[in-house]
Amino acid sequence: MDLGLKGKVAMITGASKGLGRAMAKAFGEEGVKLSFCARGEADLKNTAAEFQKLGFEVQATPADVTNVAQMTKWMNDTVSRFGGVDILVNNAGGAKPGSLTELSEEAWRETFELNFFSAVRLARLAADQMQSRGGVIINISSIYGRESGGPLTYNSSKAAMISFTKMLAREMAAKNVRINSIAPGSIQYPGGSWERRFKENPAFEKDFIAHETPAGRLGRPEEVAYAVVMMASPRASWINGAILPVDGAQGRSLI
Repeated sequence: MDLGLKGKVAMITGASKGLGRAMAKAFGEEGVKLSFCARGEADLKNTAAEFQKLGFEVQATPADVTNVAQMTKWMNDTVSRFGGVDILVNNAGGAKPGSLTELSEEAWRETFELNFFSAVRLARLAADQMQSRGGVIINISSIYGRESGGPLTYNSSKAAMISFTKMLAREMAAKNVRINSIAPGSIQYPGGSWERRFKENPAFEKDFIAHETPAGRLGRPEEVAYAVVMMASPRASWINGAILPVDGAQGRSLI
């Protein structure tokens, strides 16, 4: 099936490795022009070089999503090069672990800046570009934004992202801009947090997989990436304000 994405322009945050990299690759394979950013300049350059060898049209920008000036410049540079923006994927994220008494107010603010407010700011910038041509914004949340689990700061900020997605979708529906959220389960990839945890504690790996993953394994980045591409496609034109779990039935939420 032709997904109708060829020639579209996609902006993706945190795309130098892991989920973001897989998403960028999946979009590139559909003929989408890529503009992506990440803080790690070396990984970013390596990813861009690899994609260019595959024939993808790429703009890779070293930038911190919590830096308003850098995000504004990234958006302006993307529009200047490609003529506009059709797809925004807010993928960059992280967490500060700890209990309520252990976490400082600064730790809370840093997590929400990374996971939530960066997405709000980029959505505002992208919506300005998209209203005249239509567009799609996809927020990468988590199953631990739909139900309990994960670090306190992570769960709270990802839940906020899901709420933001629904409310913004209702606001922008009449303006031809769709907003959806993807909720991945636990995803394993080289250099990722799950790989590190499992190497540090093989017993934890065995226990976690036995009790938390019905499929007997963790997910792969490309399995999330294909869901993102599908959701961004005009073939999914009536999917709006939704949250799509991509978790191999790991999540326990009924809704």
